[in-house]
Amino acid sequence: MLFPAEHYAMKDFKHSVINALAVSGGAKIVSQLLTVVFTIWLARLLTPTDFGIIAMIAVFTGMAHLMADVGLGSALIQNRNTTEAHFSTVFWFNSFLGAIMTVTFIALAPYIATFYNTPIIEPILGLLAFQFLINAFALVPQQRLIKNLHFGKIAIANITAMVISNSLGVYMALQGYGVWALVWKALAHASLITLVIYTLAGWWPKLIFSIRALTELFMFSIYVLGTELLQYLTKNLDGLIVGRILGPEPAGLLDRAKSLKTLPLANISHVLGSVMFPALSLLKDDIPRVKAVYLRSTGAIAFITFPMMLGLLAVADNFVIGLLGVQWSKMITPFQILCLAGIASTIVTVTGSVYKSQGASKLQFHTSLITKPITIILVVIGVNWGLHGVVVALTTATWINSFIQIKRAGSLINLTVYQLVQPLVPTLIISITMGIAVYLIGISITNYSEVTTLLIQVSAGAVLYALLACIVKPSASLDIIHLIKERFMSTSSSNH
Repeated sequence: MLFPAEHYAMKDFKHSVINALAVSGGAKIVSQLLTVVFTIWLARLLTPTDFGIIAMIAVFTGMAHLMADVGLGSALIQNRNTTEAHFSTVFWFNSFLGAIMTVTFIALAPYIATFYNTPIIEPILGLLAFQFLINAFALVPQQRLIKNLHFGKIAIANITAMVISNSLGVYMALQGYGVWALVWKALAHASLITLVIYTLAGWWPKLIFSIRALTELFMFSIYVLGTELLQYLTKNLDGLIVGRILGPEPAGLLDRAKSLKTLPLANISHVLGSVMFPALSLLKDDIPRVKAVYLRSTGAIAFITFPMMLGLLAVADNFVIGLLGVQWSKMITPFQILCLAGIASTIVTVTGSVYKSQGASKLQFHTSLITKPITIILVVIGVNWGLHGVVVALTTATWINSFIQIKRAGSLINLTVYQLVQPLVPTLIISITMGIAVYLIGISITNYSEVTTLLIQVSAGAVLYALLACIVKPSASLDIIHLIKERFMSTSSSNH
């Protein structure tokens, strides 16, 4: 079983985690399908330049969102002794920071527009700045739901907000609003998710503000914030450099390539990551069990995402031209290169949960001080060869940094790099075999449209991967089968 139990308490833990995974997993599958549909729809209606403008702004606003949290959200989950004073204090403190960020970015909007030499950024950023205040209100009730593994309610909020906001974006794009369709989509999403989270959480802040509670949480959160800021800066530095040096269109191509590559990771890998942090926090003193859960979680993630990454690499040309349109054809090669980075990203998805669950946010921060400069240096070098140089630099840095992250996080739970990677080899082999076959099918079919060829490739790849998995039987496939059985048994027992 994915989460073995040796006594009654562990059975309760196991069923809680399995249920959380099942709910999150199901919701993410639905979310991923809807996201793909809306992403493709909007990409066909808008241009790379439209997406590039939003991506250029997001470099600054995304970093500010992290600063508005100050890592307190993670601290609320990690701390086992949280009281109403902690929750209400974080709410009021975070709301204050959100208001400060909103005012700050309205004031900075003209200067950021000048930095990019793109005047339209000023009014857009002035409007998007209100996201800081809106998102600040949702932090605490959302973290309360996560802490109690109520992922079903979070899933409802995410899907509701995504469907309505994306529908608004598509409608505005059809009406010819261009980049403003993406602006109002973002504002609608932030507003809706906050509204639904409050409705479902059933929590309202009290007039409590405790300096002691805030200080206690800061002891953990300050390193989380430092790590996340470093991660964000290095993750988005490429967008800043490309937008500043190469312009909005290459920035849009890079943003969409990264987003499409990230879909399997964000909607599958991060499901497990979001559940693993609160789950592993409950097991933090049982190192062998944490190690076992981490190993099997990583194996399960790889079993699903390895074939996705290599499959996307194989069908990239038909996927981009057939679904997004010929205006995105320059994205094909960068997208393929980033798919190789996606394989490494898969392996380290749950690493952050290990750091945080063991209370080792300081070690995670220090590790980031090692890994992130590597990315920065390589991207600065790579931009000299244009967009292709940037994505090659990103992929190289991802593989180097993944090795370092695995080694450092593994030291907390007595896990070596070899122990983590060795069980993933069978999954990688059958994924590569499938990817080669799918690519050969694509170049051998010349009488069909890109969309038809893509459907044939995807269908053949899914069948071939399933057959290879049945023959090779990687351990992760057996774990997933056991997980499904446990979920079914848990549901059956609860119904009776």
